[in-house]
Amino acid sequence: MKKIGSILIAMLLSFAAFAQSPSAFGLVVQNQTNCTQYYYVVGDEICMCGGMYASNLIAIPPGGTHVYANSTTLGGSFPTTVPKGIFAAKIPDGPLACATSGGAVGQAPCGLTPLYGYLALSATCIPCANTKATWYPAFACSDMARLIFT
Repeated sequence: MKKIGSILIAMLLSFAAFAQSPSAFGLVVQNQTNCTQYYYVVGDEICMCGGMYASNLIAIPPGGTHVYANSTTLGGSFPTTVPKGIFAAKIPDGPLACATSGGAVGQAPCGLTPLYGYLALSATCIPCANTKATWYPAFACSDMARLIFT
């Protein structure tokens, strides 16, 4: 009986861990660092993983907050008239001029991790600060996800 109870608890915990949706409807980005941070937003159709759409490179200043109620204001290849799903952010270590590497964060059902740590580079390619980009997932396709730089 104890074994059955343990199995049921394990199943419930694993279900809770994977109860995220494949994508979010909107995104809030916060920069809690003293460095400008850079990111691309990646998406597909609502509630899908895939990567059909990507924003242009976006810079967020120290202390800044960007709020995207939906994908229509993201630019890049995202349509401006019909909202699409948002499931990830690509995080370069600095601006394009620095020819940096980078990582990605996003929705777990799309195979992405919620955390990327890196040494952020300034606009002049000088190391600025050790930084973490953390993705807080949407739990329904109509919810907002959050990307926070610390």
